[in-house]
Amino acid sequence: MQNTISNQILHRSDLQSDHIALRHQGQCLSYAELSQRVHYYAAALRKLNLNPGEHIALHANKGIDSVCALLASLLCKLTVVPLNPLLKPAQMQHILIDAGITVLISNQAGLQHIQTCLAHCTNLKRVILSDDMAQTRPLSANQELLTWDDLSSSITDQTQSTETIEASSSQMIAMILYTSGSTGAPKGVMLSHSNLSIGATVVKDYLQLTDTDRILALLPLSFDYGLNQVLSGLLAGAEVVLMDYLLPRDVLTTLEKQAISVLAGVPSLWNPLAKLDWPKAVQQQLRIITNSGGALSDSTLARLEEQLSSDKIVLMYGLTEAFRASYLPPAEFSTHRGSIGRAIPQTELFVVKPDGEACKPGEIGELVQAGALVSLGYWNQAEATAAVFKPLPLWAQNEQNRTQLAVWSGDQVQQDEEGYLYFIGRKDAMIKSSGYRISPDEIESLACAHHLVELACALGIEDAALGQSIVLYIQTAADNELNKDLEKELKRCLPNYMQPKQIIRLQQFPMTSNAKIDRNQLHSMFCNSTKKH
Repeated sequence: MQNTISNQILHRSDLQSDHIALRHQGQCLSYAELSQRVHYYAAALRKLNLNPGEHIALHANKGIDSVCALLASLLCKLTVVPLNPLLKPAQMQHILIDAGITVLISNQAGLQHIQTCLAHCTNLKRVILSDDMAQTRPLSANQELLTWDDLSSSITDQTQSTETIEASSSQMIAMILYTSGSTGAPKGVMLSHSNLSIGATVVKDYLQLTDTDRILALLPLSFDYGLNQVLSGLLAGAEVVLMDYLLPRDVLTTLEKQAISVLAGVPSLWNPLAKLDWPKAVQQQLRIITNSGGALSDSTLARLEEQLSSDKIVLMYGLTEAFRASYLPPAEFSTHRGSIGRAIPQTELFVVKPDGEACKPGEIGELVQAGALVSLGYWNQAEATAAVFKPLPLWAQNEQNRTQLAVWSGDQVQQDEEGYLYFIGRKDAMIKSSGYRISPDEIESLACAHHLVELACALGIEDAALGQSIVLYIQTAADNELNKDLEKELKRCLPNYMQPKQIIRLQQFPMTSNAKIDRNQLHSMFCNSTKKH
């Protein structure tokens, strides 16, 4: 028998009942109170007589109630689909219909944002509000509007169930995480109960999270990185402080005020944050910071080292289809600069040539991942699943992985003699200009080294003479003089074939719901602007 991740977390109420589990906007919940509220929500959900595996969507800003509702849904063996509140109604509608959502958990503000699209969601039968519904407009005739209190009013037995799932059922779909949609319509990645449990345990162990840690959770629960940070933190008995990312200075203020010891981020957070002066209290209190969701530029890493020292920086790499692949421990940061590390526990990594053969050290190939964290594929997308989830090459197979599918990431990496991996770029993001294959990361890294550049994105634009020409977008509030400065620096450091044909300044980049630069939208913006001229 295997406990769900919810039961593993709720077991903490027996070990440290008075310890704070969650904190958000002045409110806090102890582990005992967390257990009580999760069981309260679970008892309410059971009143709906839902079938195991039925799809339930969670649409609300990250907060104490949304975390409790998520854990309660998993406890009831429902399939949870977290929705990022930043998505537009059309994107929400696509996910609600594609996933066949029958129950939606939201709040009044969230419901008003998407209410116009709910009439198109014919599978949706019930909407549960976490707050007062006095100001809410009625739903469609076939959709029932409820509150937690409505469901719980007649409950007499809120037995604190310790439900387990059979080992054979640990591969049931526990959660569907939808990709941001920057490469087309969002696809839902199916995670099993085993994926969630093992993923949280592995990260807790290699980051050495304990009940003395205070973790700042900035990333959305709909993002695998943000979800795992909350689950692994609670599994360790840590205090998890929930916050929606606003401005870099707000983050520094919260780090100091809440005495945070662990912070996870993505490059769009670290690039501007690294350029600020960090209070001494923050530098002393932080035990580790972690990065995933994209490579950090050399200049950003250097500034983070100045703020914290290298023994507090953990670089990680992963993708939603298999959550986490590798990490570089802080002790190895200085000796293996630029590396994304080696395979994490319960994971095997291989670097494969286009012909399926193994890459030798130093050769560039596709990263392929096998092991316990490989997800179940894409929901309702058999063709897309078959293209990404495939058997390992024969030379990589052994007794354990022979019958399992691996994730073919599409990411280009190289491996050194010691097995350390170095990220080169996305196969579909590589720029092909003048016969050269160019990684945009090299250009972006140099651009971000400039003290006035917050973010950078290099794109390949169709060009009749070159194949593709390079357009560099930079996020900055600086004036036109910056372009000349930057052009001079790029010409000094890069060969002619890597020089941008055009540098375009923006005050704000379009971002995906997972806080990554939306390359597709930038590409569309460029194409639309050229049509106008």
